[in-house]
Amino acid sequence: MLGSLSENDRILVLSPHLDDAVLSAGGLIDLATKHGCSVIVGNLFTADSSFVGEPSPLVKELHEWWGLGSNPYETRRNEDVAALTLLGAEVIQGGLLDSIYRTDEAGLPLYPTREAVFSSPSMDDPAWNDAKELISSWISSVRPSLVLCPMAVGRHVDHSITTEAFRHESTQWDVEVYLYEDIPYSAGFFPPNFPDGVPAARSRSAWKPEEYVDIFVDFSMKFSAVRKYASQIAEIFPGLDAEEELRRYMSFGEQGTYRERYWKARKMS
Repeated sequence: MLGSLSENDRILVLSPHLDDAVLSAGGLIDLATKHGCSVIVGNLFTADSSFVGEPSPLVKELHEWWGLGSNPYETRRNEDVAALTLLGAEVIQGGLLDSIYRTDEAGLPLYPTREAVFSSPSMDDPAWNDAKELISSWISSVRPSLVLCPMAVGRHVDHSITTEAFRHESTQWDVEVYLYEDIPYSAGFFPPNFPDGVPAARSRSAWKPEEYVDIFVDFSMKFSAVRKYASQIAEIFPGLDAEEELRRYMSFGEQGTYRERYWKARKMS
């Protein structure tokens, strides 16, 4: 189905954060809407920052880097809406807290460091149940024919929770599932101290992705959408030329041809 989209298709893109869908699947979103498909991007972790007492050093570091004040998510949501509107997609904001803001029962950060953010999620994380309920409600209301889900390249806890929460609930629905290669993690340069790659993510994934489909996309249109994330580009592409890195990762075959790769998820029994 992914290679032969039509106006009868409804695509739900599960996006952990406010930029993941466009970075990883922006070309397909653009192509699908141009074919008359309905594309709905469900962003899970989009709530304004929330913590009691002193924020963790990681929160302080990221807030300073973004330069958007103590409640940066309003700006980030606006950036995301601008990017997805350009691509012709609808947006749903899930309103869950990002991993850097979530705490345990004692009020201590569940993920106080970058290393913790890029590691196995805590089984005590309230986001597990919240994500399952949220995704279930989206499937019921959107009624997609196709769901795009992160592969969780990079091991970010929010990406892992998104894909696993959906997988555990997936037997309820008759829907095709494809995994997207999480950019920038799949390009191998971010995060600098915890690099990952698609082969490693495939071997970890309980979805058992084995076959892939390459979708050839309009790079210029995708990058125009990526540029809407002005507050995030410096962090996502640290010390790098964002356009050059994306062109390098997405280039395929003859000059000027660019692709996004999607992995068919095995139907769960």
